[in-house]
Amino acid sequence: MKYELRANQLIGAGGVGAIVDIGDESFVVCDTTQWGTPSQDISHPRMEQRLRRRLCPPPAATRESRGAVPLKRFPGSLFCNRPACRRIILRWDEKKHGSPDGKPKCPFCGHEGSLVPMRFVAACRNGHLSDVPWNRWVSHKKDTCYSQPQLKLEVKNSGTGGLEALSIHCLGCNESRHMGSITAQDSMKRIGARCPGHHPWIWDQNASCNEELEVLQRGATNLYYPVTASALSLEAELQDETDFEAIKATGEFGLLQTMYAAVASQGNFLPPHIEQMIEHVATEHNVSTDEIRELLLGGADGPTDPKTNEVAWNEAEVLAEEWSFLKSDQAAHCRREDFVCKESDLPRFRGKSPFDRVLLIERLREVRAFLGFRRIEPSALEVSPEAGGSFAGTRAWLPAVEIFGEGIFLSFDEDWVADWERRLAQYPEEMVRIGALENVRSAESFWFLPAIDARRIAIHTLAHLLMRQLVFESGYSSSALRERIYSGPGMAGLLIYTADGDSEGSLGGLVRQGQPKRLADTILLALDKATWCSADPVCSETAGQGLGGFNKAACHACCLVPETSCTTANTLLDRTLLLGTGGLPGLLGDLV
Repeated sequence: MKYELRANQLIGAGGVGAIVDIGDESFVVCDTTQWGTPSQDISHPRMEQRLRRRLCPPPAATRESRGAVPLKRFPGSLFCNRPACRRIILRWDEKKHGSPDGKPKCPFCGHEGSLVPMRFVAACRNGHLSDVPWNRWVSHKKDTCYSQPQLKLEVKNSGTGGLEALSIHCLGCNESRHMGSITAQDSMKRIGARCPGHHPWIWDQNASCNEELEVLQRGATNLYYPVTASALSLEAELQDETDFEAIKATGEFGLLQTMYAAVASQGNFLPPHIEQMIEHVATEHNVSTDEIRELLLGGADGPTDPKTNEVAWNEAEVLAEEWSFLKSDQAAHCRREDFVCKESDLPRFRGKSPFDRVLLIERLREVRAFLGFRRIEPSALEVSPEAGGSFAGTRAWLPAVEIFGEGIFLSFDEDWVADWERRLAQYPEEMVRIGALENVRSAESFWFLPAIDARRIAIHTLAHLLMRQLVFESGYSSSALRERIYSGPGMAGLLIYTADGDSEGSLGGLVRQGQPKRLADTILLALDKATWCSADPVCSETAGQGLGGFNKAACHACCLVPETSCTTANTLLDRTLLLGTGGLPGLLGDLV
């Protein structure tokens, strides 16, 4: 059977290791070593240099392509959807249980009922995924029930309708057990089930895994955390390419290489004086410390972690490069194949403006690459797209997509932001609260979130409010818009752009809304709507809400946008820091 998946889906929530539902069937996406040899590359020098990989689009199921993305039916445990049957097949066999149309049919009721996947799966923090051992879940009275299981899913019509209403019944020994405790953290440990140490598409390569199995629903949000990288294709990426050979030819680097080799051969950690010398050489040649470490390892394409073989991606450095270009004179009137923009007049509010630059970007190109995935929690082990396998006869590559669209770039006046931060510092309770959020981020390893401070939260909240308002003004759908937040020392700005991979991303409506008068009206309307939320006073007075409690005055009714539009999973939002309340100064409080 052949099914269709969108390329954008494969570089995100539907990437390698993800469970995808197609109709009433369920599959898992196999690793990239089984996708076939890529027939083309996506050119993005800076990303390729940092990731040390080729960037290639997913194969398309066309006559010209060299392969398709293989899917594995998962979970393998299926049950009949006929209420009179409900029999369970523990492992689906295409040859044994197949049907003419390729869809699973129940062999116990004469193929009258369709087999549908079980609701729960088992996973561990090492990224492994397997079927729940339903046969062990039932305490059988007969030994033959283990070798010849005859299981049935029973549903009670009485009671609360929770998991207690679902039970697994053994027809051989007449034993049954309900699923009320199936999702408990130690449910698999209690029945002696251990992680088989494999991925569903690699049954014959079991490895030892000491992580405990946890049972989750197939569609649970914590079953799959995709790890992606994103960068804009800007003019600066094609200029001033670093001459790594020149760096390696310097005497300073030669001395560093000798010292590094002596320590690395003993398997020790780098002492502070070598770390300081690496930082010195990186500063002298205007490159990152990761690139110098890569040179010391004998490569010149970009940084990787030699111990874990994981790709090292520093999003903060990429955003800093983009910010530097967007603030440069080159960006004021840039016309290139992948980037066309012009500077616009500033929107003014009663004669003043909190911004120092507005760019109307008529055309931009974004490249997104899939780096891997994690399961159960954000700090779990990251699994690469090749899932420990190797590419046959080709250089390692990452699945990627390129997207063309348009956007509006807003840069805050640094004096305006600095003055607001000085006034905000007079409220120590608020500063302590924000500091506590940063402590939680660090302690609980929320790797996908940037460092938290008041500046980022306020700018991020404005980006969300503008996206919600621009949906009504520009003609784009809410999921078609996306944000990039530039926040840090000397950085305060945002980019709202179209992020769809189809023709909708270049209709021109977004750039039109960036004209001075229209932009000023859009900002005022967005701020005015945010002064009151339909969920207030609950929304504005809640101490912490959303993922990890990172949001304060922000909910679905006032600030949240589609998950695909936000770079931080709809977190780090607070209307009070943007608008001000109860004497607390807001970044744009003077405009309301």
